[in-house]
Amino acid sequence: MGRLLEQPYELNLQLTAVLSRLSAFSHPLLHEYLLNPYIHLSQSSRSLFSVLIRVMGELMQRIQQVSNLSERLLNTRRALLGLPLDHLTLLKGVIVLEEFCKELAAIAFVKLPQDQD
Repeated sequence: MGRLLEQPYELNLQLTAVLSRLSAFSHPLLHEYLLNPYIHLSQSSRSLFSVLIRVMGELMQRIQQVSNLSERLLNTRRALLGLPLDHLTLLKGVIVLEEFCKELAAIAFVKLPQDQD
């Protein structure tokens, strides 16, 4: 996950699909490890949240080199249909990261305990 911005699009799709399924699985330890941003881990361990924060920090640095980012992201979404573009691996990584974060947010929301009156 930490190499999302350098990996091929197909690999990123497979990786995020597996992580999404694991996140949706109803198991307290998986829920704690994958969806709790405040989990306490040993120093050598990283949570999904900490990896995502690091990838987003790297992304914020790297997108400074990409002019017309919004337009290029739109074009990249179109390129996924077959058109060649510059910075394609990075931009595809951005799109996968964005969609994965939306999916994780939806999973976390659905798994929230409902207040009972």
